[in-house]
Amino acid sequence: MALILENTKEKVLDLLRFRPLTVKEVAEALGVSRVAAQKHLQDLEAKGLVRSEVRKCPGRGRPHRLYRAQDQEAPYAALCGDVLRGLEGALGREGVVAFLLERHRHLLAPLNLPALPLRERLARLAQFLREQGYEAEVVEEGGHLYLCQRRCPKLALSRQHEALCQSELLAYQELLGLPLVREERIAEGGACCRYRIE
Repeated sequence: MALILENTKEKVLDLLRFRPLTVKEVAEALGVSRVAAQKHLQDLEAKGLVRSEVRKCPGRGRPHRLYRAQDQEAPYAALCGDVLRGLEGALGREGVVAFLLERHRHLLAPLNLPALPLRERLARLAQFLREQGYEAEVVEEGGHLYLCQRRCPKLALSRQHEALCQSELLAYQELLGLPLVREERIAEGGACCRYRIE
């Protein structure tokens, strides 16, 4: 049975799946205090999802503790990072965006949304995204409709590979048949990935 983690702990684990980090690096990546980052790391270590080791600093610096994910998803996240780096080396950034966009098209095609009213298209897309772990919802503010994703299942990869987010934006625009403006992005420290429908 999968453990259910509080949102910030999930973000910490996502980051550590991609590469090992210190308490300071986790705190900076998530915009929290070192004390808060340390507490999340200790809790994850107690659950057996993270392990740590003391590393000596080169030169005269003090030793530091390095944390790494050891849950089942960690090797797959690292593999995905390696694959994306390889693709970018071979295809360039635009080629990776095109590759990922084609994958999104394939995943979203069964939704078959073109004939539906906009709100229903958005509701179905949000439902699909929730099933994929995005905690997506549709909200209306100031006369605009927004698609908000409050969780990113690929956060660590998105921080390193912006092509993931760019291809997602393009795929949603194609699916909805309308331009979108991304106003906020979790990978840049936002509370959610927030798309305004134009």
